Amino acid sequence: MTMELNLHGEAHAVANILALEQMLQEARALAQCELWLTMATDAEQGPALCMLRNGGNAWLMYLSGQDDLSFHSLGDEEADGVCSYLLANGQVDEYPEAWCVDAEHCQRALADFFRMGGARPAVIAWEAD
Repeated sequence: MTMELNLHGEAHAVANILALEQMLQEARALAQCELWLTMATDAEQGPALCMLRNGGNAWLMYLSGQDDLSFHSLGDEEADGVCSYLLANGQVDEYPEAWCVDAEHCQRALADFFRMGGARPAVIAWEAD
């Protein structure tokens, strides 16, 4: 099974878990990034998992592809405030800190997504959008 990993606007074919781990290592070296891991060339056709990261803060979005259902990660629901993220197109978006989870935890979820063929990773607490 091959998936497409798009790291801050640059697409890469990922054919195995070792190739995914190498790409995730590259993502770790970036201070901020937008990363998409998809089964289809169009992320909206899903399933797709997106990680936005700014330093140690990161959050995930899961698109099922079968319907319009999407989910975002849940971190500390008591967290107040927002965190900003630099998107691949240069835009800066803000999302609630309550959605943030540890960046390493997000990367484990990306590996699970790959291993499970695009299923929503159970290692993350999710909330429907």
